[in-house]
Amino acid sequence: MFNSGPQFVFNMGGGPGIRVHQFGGGRPRRRPADPNAPEQQQSLQQTLIGLLPLLFIFILPLLSSLFSGDSTPAGPSMRFDTAVPPHTMQRTTQNFKIPYFVNPVDVEDFSASKLKNLDKQAENSYIHDLRIRCEAEQQTRIRLQEEAQGWFFPDMEKMARANKMEMRACDRINELQRMQRR
Repeated sequence: MFNSGPQFVFNMGGGPGIRVHQFGGGRPRRRPADPNAPEQQQSLQQTLIGLLPLLFIFILPLLSSLFSGDSTPAGPSMRFDTAVPPHTMQRTTQNFKIPYFVNPVDVEDFSASKLKNLDKQAENSYIHDLRIRCEAEQQTRIRLQEEAQGWFFPDMEKMARANKMEMRACDRINELQRMQRR
């Protein structure tokens, strides 16, 4: 029963339902094709049906983004530092009194409510930018503090510089939060 080589699996009542795995070595050989079975050729239609899930994954999002109705621009561009042409018209946000500059041509047909929404958008954009810069400042401070730790003993001079590092964006956020509480 067991002395006939690897075929003993089939001698024990196994058969086509039992899988035999080959570990290591070359590629396993395929079973010879049944000469009575008809040849299976994939037609173009079968190939497309096989590729249909991929088409849905890649093509559908592309088409939906092309034909979506949300193709309007987010609004006029703005600057927060200084007036640089074409951003020469200065406006100020209502809550935090943040000055910003827009292109006058972009807002010439804006109504009072649209200008109020523009002020809110400018304020949100400014605060979002501050938060991103504050996170970068915090990461830089943490990196400097970790570098000051050293392998054997901390470098107190580097640690003092890291702790005294100027954090303008975080300070500005704290200032805006104090203004909001008033």
